[in-house]
Amino acid sequence: MRFVKPNFNNSVLNVSATLADFLGVKNGIYKNSKIQEYLKKNYKNVVYLCLDGLGIYPLKKNLNKTKFLYKNIKQKITSVFPSTTTNATSTLQSALYPSQHGMFGWSMYFSEIDACVEIYMSKNYYTGEKIDMSRIDKILKFKPYFERTNSNYEISTIFPPYIKTNAKNYSYNKLDEMFIYLDEICHLPNKQFVYCYSGEPDHIMHDYGVSSKEAKEIINYLNDKIEDFINKNEDTLLIITPDHGQLDIKEYIEIYKDKELLSTLKVPIYLEPRAFALQVKDGETDNFLKAIKKYKKDIKLYKVNDLIDKNYFGPKTDKLKLLGDYIAVVKNNYKQILMDEKSHKFKGHHTGLTASEMILPLIIVENKRR
Repeated sequence: MRFVKPNFNNSVLNVSATLADFLGVKNGIYKNSKIQEYLKKNYKNVVYLCLDGLGIYPLKKNLNKTKFLYKNIKQKITSVFPSTTTNATSTLQSALYPSQHGMFGWSMYFSEIDACVEIYMSKNYYTGEKIDMSRIDKILKFKPYFERTNSNYEISTIFPPYIKTNAKNYSYNKLDEMFIYLDEICHLPNKQFVYCYSGEPDHIMHDYGVSSKEAKEIINYLNDKIEDFINKNEDTLLIITPDHGQLDIKEYIEIYKDKELLSTLKVPIYLEPRAFALQVKDGETDNFLKAIKKYKKDIKLYKVNDLIDKNYFGPKTDKLKLLGDYIAVVKNNYKQILMDEKSHKFKGHHTGLTASEMILPLIIVENKRR
């Protein structure tokens, strides 16, 4: 199984760093020259659209090569690691390395409150209890680049209601509304920059799988709606990436039943179903390594410090302590670990290092001024 390391010269980080720089938020991160080439054309409307989960693999699986999105792939980029929404969209919004924003995974352990927290849902991952996030917010807080611009572009965001922002925001519940708002903003009189996020096709693929008819339908729907949008809006540049890819899940590893392994851990397993973090009790390392060895066919075990030294997360910061001692990455293209008996059995998932999860399209489309 070939793993793909995040390439911080050609990743979602470089997309956000380029857009931030364009809006006057200067940063020292390597810029994407292809995006810069288009931005120099001084379009009235610049739209960035994140299509959650639509990596190269789901795109190839569900969209004909003659279709609009496929034809307009300008290059391939990588996600970040773990290749998951919390981590990747935080990178896309902040123009920061994962090690700088610290939003590494869906559930994270915080010693300050001795709990594994679903950071987007503000609740204890294992008990469902609501969590006071004030102390955690101080650790993970960042300001999106589109909230700190120095530009002659008016800034708008388009988000589902569960995403909060201090920017001028258009909140939508249905995808049709998202496209209505995009069209409305691009018809405003002044220069417009739009940061837009779609939770699809990620949600559909989680529920039905990447290879499902439902995934094919939603991806083709998005293709057609996006093509219609750009054709109607001249003097507009549209930049599209996903945050990560996704793959089909067919088997589940019930790791929560492994009492031998769990007895060696200081805190419950956390992070993500295909890249899970482990904190080992003092004096239990040998027993831990022996216990986890039974999964060697399915997972690759890494010391967190080795991944840090190999630049999987960005520069060294205190936030890297949140990752624990080891990260176990699922090797198989079709397996998910279950961290507890209530863990959802997804039909499609991501978060690991396979090409299906890590390799993404950079799609750029322009409708020039007539």
